[in-house]
Amino acid sequence: MTARTTDNYLNGTTNKTNEDSGLDESGSISERVLSRIFLGLVAALFVHCPEALIFAAFVVTLETIFERVFVRLAFDVSAWFRRLWYLRRLEIAPGYNFAIGHTKPLFEAVGKYPCTWDLFAKWSVAAQPRPVRVQIFTRHCVVIADPVSIKRVFNTNIKNYGKDTEFAYNPFLDILGTGLVTSEGESWRRQRQRISQALRMEILDDVVDISTRAVNRLSEKLEKIRGTGKEIELAEEFRLLTLQVIGEAILSLSPEESDEVMPELYLPIMEECNRRSLEPWRTFLPTKAFFEHKSRVKKLNAYITKLIRKRWKTKHSATAVPNENDSIDNPHADILDRVLADVPKSEYGPEVERQMCDEIKTFLLAGHETSAAMLIWTMWELTKSPEKMKIATDEAKRVYKNFSSSPSSPLSKKQTTTATTTKEEKEGRDHPSRDELNQLEYIVGALKESLRLYSVVPVVTRKCLGDDYLGGDFIPKGTTVIISVQGVHHREDLWKNAQYFEPKRFVGNETDETGNYSYLPFIQGPRNCLGQYLALLEARVVMANLLRKFTFKSSRESNGAKHTKMIPIAPNDGMWFTVS
Repeated sequence: MTARTTDNYLNGTTNKTNEDSGLDESGSISERVLSRIFLGLVAALFVHCPEALIFAAFVVTLETIFERVFVRLAFDVSAWFRRLWYLRRLEIAPGYNFAIGHTKPLFEAVGKYPCTWDLFAKWSVAAQPRPVRVQIFTRHCVVIADPVSIKRVFNTNIKNYGKDTEFAYNPFLDILGTGLVTSEGESWRRQRQRISQALRMEILDDVVDISTRAVNRLSEKLEKIRGTGKEIELAEEFRLLTLQVIGEAILSLSPEESDEVMPELYLPIMEECNRRSLEPWRTFLPTKAFFEHKSRVKKLNAYITKLIRKRWKTKHSATAVPNENDSIDNPHADILDRVLADVPKSEYGPEVERQMCDEIKTFLLAGHETSAAMLIWTMWELTKSPEKMKIATDEAKRVYKNFSSSPSSPLSKKQTTTATTTKEEKEGRDHPSRDELNQLEYIVGALKESLRLYSVVPVVTRKCLGDDYLGGDFIPKGTTVIISVQGVHHREDLWKNAQYFEPKRFVGNETDETGNYSYLPFIQGPRNCLGQYLALLEARVVMANLLRKFTFKSSRESNGAKHTKMIPIAPNDGMWFTVS
């Protein structure tokens, strides 16, 4: 065996491979000759008979259109009838019409009670453990509220169920983009790894500091109306507070900058996205709201991209001095610092900026909406039950007994509100440590119970990528699977007195909330919410501080009504309280 033959053998090639390469080379020469002959014929045809050339081009164009449009249409129609054929065996939800499915009862429920999410819950619970068939316009769906089927979708057969960006997530793509919530495959794995590194346990200590400063600012506002009989709308206050917390945790924004930017840009965008989810025509009609929404999205993207670009230039300019903030191991770097630290200089560019902009917007959505809804519904339920309120208040006072209850704490008056805190400041802070906050078991139980009772994200959708079985029934490829989170949360056979607020369900690990797929506020399985611990930590700090300092009383009869068009589920007309 010669040296050349040996090299070929080691590289996985042989003389036969070389012969094949020769054949390929001869083939490519033949192709070049034929292409030149063809071009010559076309040129001659154009000189002597241009009409024939035009006709030939027209035929080729028609063939391409036919292949791309009509063949595709035939495929889609056959797939639609295939789904119809197999799904006909399932129990069908009430109000079905062959032409438009269940569109009429679902849209009639918008703005009313029971609302759209209530109908999904009612239909799925009645059919469980089998799926119930629902058709929205021409889209074939099944709704499930069975933990076994939900586990299959979220875990055991997760590769067969993709994110439904064409339907359910579509109205929110201006916020979510290609971030962690909507991404798939390698993009999702890369983002999840990067974000999970940024959300390591060290940053939770900073979240305690940030949340304490935020609730102290709210306490100062509440102190001004204490005992005056003046009302305050707490739902909106919690939205602003949670935006301040996530804004500082992600971008080191000051509360002033957060209050200036987020209500003007982010919150109106979210409101319009929510309206489009149940009023899809708003996406296409060129109304004033359409153009205002488009302008706000553009401004928000430009604002976040500018922050990313500025931070990157600061870290990598020629005059930059390396410091511990450039490392992902710095325990007090904000989330943007941590994510940027994982990006090589050779990869940074417009595409990375766009992707990071989407990830930050996803953080804003996931990091404040659910937390704000969790806080307001917990406060509402506790004010309705003096006995439960007393248990929660006594627990908060016990855990905070060695710390001042004054809203005007030294830390709340700090002029510097970045995530970086010195060792001396930490030694003098006026709040319990993260470990000590774990003693707030009843308050955490109340927060978790409000997420169950109100199911602030009432449905989650997936697209069936291949034929499968759920609840013993065949589900054909292309079917939209709607997981009724509200349905499974309200099943009486899974939750005793399911419509009753009982925080003790989650005290002392009495409820298995991670293995049986009957508790889903943060989803379960490989795609569960990475920020759930941050959200619960922030919420317990806020709730404990408010309960130990103030007494809240509902001041309007309209309190407690759920909004029928917003996700996460928020109060319909705010939530008004007096403070003493």
